[in-house]
Amino acid sequence: MEAVLRHLNNILELLAVSRTDRVREWDRPTTQRAFKWAEYCEQLHSRYQSNPTVRSRLESGLTDTNRRLRETFPSYSPVEFSELAQCQHKLIVYLLRNPSSPHFIIEMLFPDQNSPSQELLAPQNSLVTRKSAFSLLCCTVNTTSSYYGLQTEPEVRGKLLGKLLNSILARPGNEEHAKCLLDSVRCDSAGKVDGFYDVIAGALLCSSDESQRFIITWLKESDGGLNTFCTVISPEVCAVISRQSPEFRKLYWGALKQWASCLEYDVTKSVWVTSEGAVSFDVLADRLRDLINSGESLKEETETALKALTLQDGDFSVKGVSVWTDLTLQLKI
Repeated sequence: MEAVLRHLNNILELLAVSRTDRVREWDRPTTQRAFKWAEYCEQLHSRYQSNPTVRSRLESGLTDTNRRLRETFPSYSPVEFSELAQCQHKLIVYLLRNPSSPHFIIEMLFPDQNSPSQELLAPQNSLVTRKSAFSLLCCTVNTTSSYYGLQTEPEVRGKLLGKLLNSILARPGNEEHAKCLLDSVRCDSAGKVDGFYDVIAGALLCSSDESQRFIITWLKESDGGLNTFCTVISPEVCAVISRQSPEFRKLYWGALKQWASCLEYDVTKSVWVTSEGAVSFDVLADRLRDLINSGESLKEETETALKALTLQDGDFSVKGVSVWTDLTLQLKI
């Protein structure tokens, strides 16, 4: 029993370290051993959960170790006996959340299916990895810093979602599984639309071409999904995705045209007004401006499209007749 208690103590120390910057010192063999210990921890729970005498000693050992680790690591979260059953899950989530985790950990958790020789972590042959990653994708977004207008956590979760989709879609016939993953993440976003679509944007920015096309198709086929995405995601991020993906660029332009068609000119106020739920003239102009400022190729394409739309409307040179004329004047093209 003393040996078991020492092992349990070591496992809790391992979980505590996995949340610190010391994890950057781990190499692949160390990471493999960590998951072996986590698996052993789950076996302990399974073996002794129905043994009152042994369980009591283990719980006492947990209390002592939790107290000591809380004094050593200020951010340490105590581990209860019932949580030992999900030790691999906790280790995966801690490592995925830790910015100091070595890059190879993602590769070991979500390997390239085309590289069968790639070293895998213990839980790869089960659902543990996907369930852990899924729970991380669905948790509350923490808005700390930004990247391309995205907060850090949605960007990281987007990368993780992209990795999951890459792994699923690498095998033929798995499209339905990939669709279920996206549907599940949306359903479990607890109605926080902005946070969910930020994660989708992060996935689009970081995923493979195949996964990117799959996400775009899913958005297009979702009821109102594409329009909501284009509305809540910042102009800067939409412009970056447009630069990366011709498919998204075409659909994004469709949304811009639809929004423009909802604008009407108020002669009494000399302004363009919109119906409820549609974007304003100024927002539309900002989105077009970001497309123009996103590289020479996208600039030329956007200016050419604006000129064609202005010509299609009659090529008027006065304000208040054509929204495209006024947008072109606003952007000083």
